[in-house]
Order: sequence, then structure tokens, then C-alpha cells
Amino acid sequence: MFSLTAELYDALYSFKDYAAEAAGLRRLLNREHPGARTVLDVGCGTGEHARHLSESFAVDGLDLEPGLVAVARTKNPRGEFHVADMRTFELEKRYDVVLCLFGSIGYLLAPSDIVAALSRFRAHLAPGGIVLVEPWLSPEAYRPGTPHMLTVDLPELKVCRINVSRQEGDISVLHFHYLIATPAGVRRAEEIHRLALVPTARMSEHFQTAGLHPRFDPTRLSGRGLFLAR
Repeated sequence: MFSLTAELYDALYSFKDYAAEAAGLRRLLNREHPGARTVLDVGCGTGEHARHLSESFAVDGLDLEPGLVAVARTKNPRGEFHVADMRTFELEKRYDVVLCLFGSIGYLLAPSDIVAALSRFRAHLAPGGIVLVEPWLSPEAYRPGTPHMLTVDLPELKVCRINVSRQEGDISVLHFHYLIATPAGVRRAEEIHRLALVPTARMSEHFQTAGLHPRFDPTRLSGRGLFLAR
């Protein structure tokens, strides 16, 4: 996924207000689980949510991409960050809160994989714990055929990432083309990301199959909504 561009991730997503999102999550957790002290961030990326949440919680994380986990570890030296698959991970700890944010669940393309991951989330909950999942886009929200561009303009780093959104059945296809300039020169890279387009009602069914009881708030976080499950 981000195997070629992990070192660019934070620069590319610098527009994202992680501090505000973490503050919103903190308010939500204070209301829904006021005794929560421990958090597991699944699909943690470079650990930016974890960095902000660690002001209030003990936060661990995991991600499938080793390059992203390496960055997360440097930002969050007090936490434990693992290279692991969300469908199969097994940790010794149990957590008051299991998070999966920024559409990371969308990388699971088959319903059986989604249920497997949600079952792992449930298995890692401490008594009374909750699961928070920010889904990828629903089919009605996705717009195939739309050109997209992200740019980075730093003194020693210039990046242009472009793609045109495509759809193959119920899968969104993001074929990213990068042009990257550093003092060492200019290079090109490509990545193809495939994420499942799952209707909200069907995602709720996956939670239930995994033994979780969800509710969905369409207004939370970055506009994709947020599932809260017990």
C-alpha cells in the first residue's frame, strides 16, 4: 500500500487536523466510556492520532506497513507499535478502546475479512470496552471518474500525487502517480490502493456477525461517519 512512500505520508496528509479529531474522540470517549485508560489504534499509520491521544490515554498501535510503524514508534516511544494484520493479530493486552480510523477498514475487500478484523477488535476489548471504526466511503458517496491531486511544497521536498478515481464492482481503485523531488533528484512512483465500498447497513451487519452491537453517527470525524460498537 504505502510501501514506496511511507516517508511521504505525513507531508501528504499535513492538511488533516489530527489534533481536532483526537479532541473529538477524547470528548466522545469521556462520554461513552469515562473510565477508559487504554487504547489500541489499528491501522495506526504513522501514529499521528496516537500522538495526540497519548496526552490522555496509554496508546498502542498496529499497522500492516513496516515503514509506517517505524515512524509511529519514533513519535510514540511510550507505546507498543506492532507490524500486524488486523484480520489475524493477537496481542497479550486487552484495551478499553479499539480504534480503526481514516477508512483503514476499507482495505479489507471481502466480507469475511471485515468480520475477521472486527472479531479481533472484539477479542482485544477489556470488560466494558468499545470499538470505534471510521469507515471508508459508502457506494453512494464515492465518485468514480474524479481527478484528484495532492501537493507538498517544502524547501527540500516537492511532491505531486495525482489519480483519477475508478470503480470495479464494489471496489474503489486509487491508482496514485507520484512525482517526487528532493536534493538527490527527481523520481516517480506508483501505488494502487483498493478499498471496498460497503453500504452502512451492510457494515452494521458485519459488526453484528462479529458479536458487536454498533450504532453509526454520520457526522463524526472527517465526514465519513463513525461506528461505535460494544
